[in-house]
Amino acid sequence: MARDNYDDMMDRPERRSSRGERYDRPSKGLIWTIALGIAICVVVIIVWYQFFPNNPDRDETSALATEVTAKRVETVADAPEVLPPTALNVDQGAPTSSTDAVSLDNQARSLSDVKPRSATSSKTVQYAKHEVAEGEDLNSIASLYSLKTQTLISVNQIRNIQAVKPGIALDIPDRDGQLYTVREGDMLSTIARKYSPNLGWKTLQELNGLKSENLFVGQRLFIPDVSSASLIQMADIAPIQFQKPATGSITALFGQPYTNPATGVTESLTGILITGSPGSAVVASAGGNVVSAGYEVKGRGRFVEISHEGGYRTSYNHLENVEVKIGMTLSKGDIIGSIGTSGTSYEKPTLFFSIEQSGIALDPTQFF
Repeated sequence: MARDNYDDMMDRPERRSSRGERYDRPSKGLIWTIALGIAICVVVIIVWYQFFPNNPDRDETSALATEVTAKRVETVADAPEVLPPTALNVDQGAPTSSTDAVSLDNQARSLSDVKPRSATSSKTVQYAKHEVAEGEDLNSIASLYSLKTQTLISVNQIRNIQAVKPGIALDIPDRDGQLYTVREGDMLSTIARKYSPNLGWKTLQELNGLKSENLFVGQRLFIPDVSSASLIQMADIAPIQFQKPATGSITALFGQPYTNPATGVTESLTGILITGSPGSAVVASAGGNVVSAGYEVKGRGRFVEISHEGGYRTSYNHLENVEVKIGMTLSKGDIIGSIGTSGTSYEKPTLFFSIEQSGIALDPTQFF
């Protein structure tokens, strides 16, 4: 009986031990609950840092990026409509490198739907490059930029319209106007008065970006809102050479406002006026055929028109007398008549002389 009790005493600890191990081991459900809780905490932490960062460095970086972006947006919003000047130095009257002509032309074409160029976008006239493409001509290019054809002729000193072919780079100003070549004795005030009494020398100075009022002979100035010619030479020059048709002083320039003797209306001069001595000879500016001659009581007076090769035509108005007839072939320098005042109320003998090509008036002073 005592042995049995002893055995019972030996066995019971083992059973307690076994039961203790069974009671102390965590259940599987508890382990999964703890693991799930940890996972949820990790997810919450990740989400919190994702949407509510509290990193000072990240805040500074984000603020800097926002500031840079804002500046970029401001720059684009304030960007001028006109491309920056690249080809002309109006102040010095000299062209610069045309290396970037093609790239600038591509920019101009990409903005072809924005045709008008605002004359008030900048006080100083600015220029862009346009490379003539297949099928384009002066009229279509001028229309593309909402400019007068005569403006392109003026700015690019086009003496031969037939030379405007694909591949030729044209300078496109941001407004209509002409370029004037400074002569001996010229001042900003006298130049401004020649073209418009309201222009003002200060405006002319600002328009051309001049640092002072000092001018030099041969300098090119842009004159707004009129039509004339003078600056970069075209690749091809005129196929024939012209000469001054009469001795005397040029008293009115191409594009300068003048009163048309036929209508009494002030308009832009499509040629030049030469004032000379009574009876001075007027000669053919180049060889050609007399295609028209006649007399207008008020307007052209006694006049002669000569056709030349290359599509050119010259006109000689206000002659005192005419010594040629329609159909005659003349050589350069042949006398066609004498200077006079016919068709006008001019007090001094004055010759109106013009050159046009394919119906477009050109500046005669660019030919002699």
